[in-house]
Amino acid sequence: MKKLLSLAVFMLLASIAASTQDMKGSSSDTAPSGAMMSVDPAKAVFDLSGMAPGIVPFSGENAAQAAAARKRVVYYFAASWCPTCRETYRDLKANFKNVPPDFMIVVVDFDKSAALKAKYGVTSQHTYVSIGPKGELLKIWSGSMKLADIIKNAAKM
Repeated sequence: MKKLLSLAVFMLLASIAASTQDMKGSSSDTAPSGAMMSVDPAKAVFDLSGMAPGIVPFSGENAAQAAAARKRVVYYFAASWCPTCRETYRDLKANFKNVPPDFMIVVVDFDKSAALKAKYGVTSQHTYVSIGPKGELLKIWSGSMKLADIIKNAAKM
């Protein structure tokens, strides 16, 4: 019985390690030229390499607000430990080419964004915030897990 339990624990840990590696990706990935990023997309909460210009890691409020002058911008507060966030990440990774040219999702690390969370009243991961060009809150919601739902729920320009 102890051997069976040990094998089950080992398999669970191996599964978690593989899942974590899948979420982080390879640090050798590179961001496309011209992407709005000053952070390495492979070091973001999830590996966003190659998903720009529609899905980018948070690189500062100024960059997001500048983009919001031209398109709809949604902050996505995500955490790598959140099962719902991981499911959403999988959908974003599979469908990032379907992000309209007038739309941008800025993925914010929930665990490292205390000031931004306080500014918008975000209290839990897997929360979305549509912002205007001055950083004003246009809409806040949670629950969307698919790219199409995020786009549909975002505030109109």
